[in-house]
Amino acid sequence: APVFDSCTKALLIGIKHGREIERSELVFKNFSFAERVVIVQRLCVTDLICGGISQSLHTMLENAGIHVTPGIAGPVEEVLAAFMNHRLNQPQFQMPGHRAPERNI
Repeated sequence: APVFDSCTKALLIGIKHGREIERSELVFKNFSFAERVVIVQRLCVTDLICGGISQSLHTMLENAGIHVTPGIAGPVEEVLAAFMNHRLNQPQFQMPGHRAPERNI
């Protein structure tokens, strides 16, 4: 889904020492924002990369200690490689109309 608020699935990728160690799919049903936050917290998610996200859910996730990088689009493997190499700020990963992050992520 283009917006995390209403997505029905999310890809979870476990990374350790700069390498992917596991991959699974998380299925969301009709969960509230609070339920989504609790779910990703319980799964020990530290970074969430998404296309769109409402400001309220973004704030809730950040307050829960989850770093959110919105406005990202592209093939999963390319986005993952860019994330691992701190290059998500490159133009090819930015959704139209979304400003790249100020820092190199």
